[in-house]
Amino acid sequence: MILEELSIHSRRVETDPFAPIVENRVERTPAIPFKVVALNARGCPEPEVVARLMRQPPLSGAAIILLSEADWGLRRSRGRHTAKELAQLLEMSFAFGPEFAFRRDENRFTSFFGNAILSAVPVDNVRVVQLPMYYDYTNRPHWKLAPGGVRVARRAAISVDIKLGGRRLTVALAHLENRTQPRDRARQIAVLVEQMPKGGPALIGGDFNTTTIDVRSWRNRAILGMRLALEPYRLRLPQRHEPLFEVLERAGFELGAANVPLAPTFTPIGLVPRFLRAKLDWLGLRKLTAVPGSARVVPARLNLRRISDHDAIMCEFTF
Repeated sequence: MILEELSIHSRRVETDPFAPIVENRVERTPAIPFKVVALNARGCPEPEVVARLMRQPPLSGAAIILLSEADWGLRRSRGRHTAKELAQLLEMSFAFGPEFAFRRDENRFTSFFGNAILSAVPVDNVRVVQLPMYYDYTNRPHWKLAPGGVRVARRAAISVDIKLGGRRLTVALAHLENRTQPRDRARQIAVLVEQMPKGGPALIGGDFNTTTIDVRSWRNRAILGMRLALEPYRLRLPQRHEPLFEVLERAGFELGAANVPLAPTFTPIGLVPRFLRAKLDWLGLRKLTAVPGSARVVPARLNLRRISDHDAIMCEFTF
């Protein structure tokens, strides 16, 4: 049963193609301690497959799902509204924040690429936070539009407020830029935490793309092998090279217990050696306590079928 729906037709207007899409359902009581899962779903072209993964232990029963890279009406996902369909399958509320918007006629923007927060309880105070933008993905070939089509882009995070166990909690999701340098990712995360409520319980996570280098530079890519010879844990322990972690620490977020040390989360193909797989996805907690040993990296695959080039991460927490 849907309590509230802010549909694409009523919220999507020419002057604001980046307005959030929100759909709330009747609250279902999540188990305590609360579980949060983050996954870069690579477009989430088959929500029913992702839903099957989310229903299996240890991911099952999540109170919060942070879904990066969700398609909405894009051709590569056969026009599906992937975040909405996944939320329906899991009986969760959701808020979707567009980052890239596409219009194929003169009426309105109908296709989007962005991020979504799914919640076992209704979401409110939904905010799409514009971040500094360092690369425009709308020029990529699979987003080529027919003549007369329009596309606009901005890098953005999404933040919501929810109430778990009678306590107010701010939840934020960011998909930071990989085609830039580490200090630019730090600027992006700084803008997001500055827009979040100060001091209260908060959770932040997503694909932070902590590659430790600017991957646009062929020179950086070429010498990465030499750097790994001197620092074999560099890609799995990126904190020294990514100032965004200092930004989060100053804002009161603790990442240690919520993440598995040295566990990579990026697996483009299974044949890539472990030391070449980067740890890109993170969870941070403020005024929340991670349950010891609950942090996990869970392969994003069903049987031998890989769902995404990122693995899912999770942890359990209490107030």
